[in-house]
Amino acid sequence: MRKERIYISYSEWDDYSLSSLAGKTLAAMKNNVKFPDPKPDMADYELLVNDFRSKHEMAVTGGQLERKARDNARDKILSAMRQLAFYVNVVADGDGEVLASSGFMLVPPPKAKGHPTVMVGMRLEDGRMSGEVKFAFTPQKNISEYEYCYATELDEEKAPIWGETKSTSTSRTNYISGFTPGEKVYFRVRARNNKGIGDWSEPIYLIVR
Repeated sequence: MRKERIYISYSEWDDYSLSSLAGKTLAAMKNNVKFPDPKPDMADYELLVNDFRSKHEMAVTGGQLERKARDNARDKILSAMRQLAFYVNVVADGDGEVLASSGFMLVPPPKAKGHPTVMVGMRLEDGRMSGEVKFAFTPQKNISEYEYCYATELDEEKAPIWGETKSTSTSRTNYISGFTPGEKVYFRVRARNNKGIGDWSEPIYLIVR
């Protein structure tokens, strides 16, 4: 029988997705009676999570100094998440419900070979002109096309209101224009091939220039 577990490493995740997951795990693990003696301690973990999330926000519109500070904070939170995820796997001992209560990502059951997985390495950058953004991500093998959509508005629960799903064959040079400078735009992407469609990525965002 397959023993369930959570992912240990999140080093391939983009900064936006990592920031979201770090916040989610902090909320889930804090005062979680299923994990009485977390390693690292939750007070220390909270400091690292908040430090990375704040420096990530500053780096979105900042310069080289802010980006370096974000990268240093990223290394620290990745190390702490690796340690905490290892602890969760040991304590949960394969119990899926206990694992899910940690906020970390469960390793999905094996799929048919070649089925698309969740996209990682998402990047949003300034485009070639004002009001344009460049959207990129880490490609997958044996993919026929990628689907993406974007949002410029949030609903009452602060979730993006996604627009029409569009398709692209490239992971690098997707330029989308027509945005308003100063506007906050959110993107997500998934992969498709003859085996099926992968899950949507975590949303990422950029303030348009």
